[in-house]
Amino acid sequence: MQYLRRFTWYIASRLIIICILGGMLVCGFFMCLNLANVYIILTEGMEKRVEVILTREDAQELNKCFHYDFLSNDGALAGAFNGASVYGDYNITDYDYSLDIEKLWAWPWDNYATCTVVEEVKDITGRVVSNRTGEVPDAVPKWQGGRYDITLSKENGLWKIRGMQQTAIIVEPDSEEEATATQEPNET
Repeated sequence: MQYLRRFTWYIASRLIIICILGGMLVCGFFMCLNLANVYIILTEGMEKRVEVILTREDAQELNKCFHYDFLSNDGALAGAFNGASVYGDYNITDYDYSLDIEKLWAWPWDNYATCTVVEEVKDITGRVVSNRTGEVPDAVPKWQGGRYDITLSKENGLWKIRGMQQTAIIVEPDSEEEATATQEPNET
């Protein structure tokens, strides 16, 4: 009887260990899956947002990465289409975009993720539109980059950017020798 009890406990303890390890592997797999999907949505969505603001083209593509509530309340996107954008007087042909993800977290059992990113757009190349020549400067205005806290949500199996809060402003230097200055955004 004593040997049967020891043998049963030996089998049960090994099954418990195997179940715990299996659970950790499954949890890790789904966490990596969520993080990979969020990473792709962030990088492609944020770059597409900048492209739409600068060129005012392919705005429908934003629906793949952004939630409707975010798109309807984004002032930069609204300014691009109502003529309030400083880039409306220019035909932008090229730019250098960089997005640095500082922090990214998504639990495998949650339907939301949070992250902190730093966005910069350098070397914007473009020309003044023909009907505004002489009225606006020839140099394309610098992009006002920043550090953002971004919230994403998962709806119907798809991750979308739901909210974006700017926590710091990054002012692009006028020349290569100047260092990037970081300022706190003004509270409105």
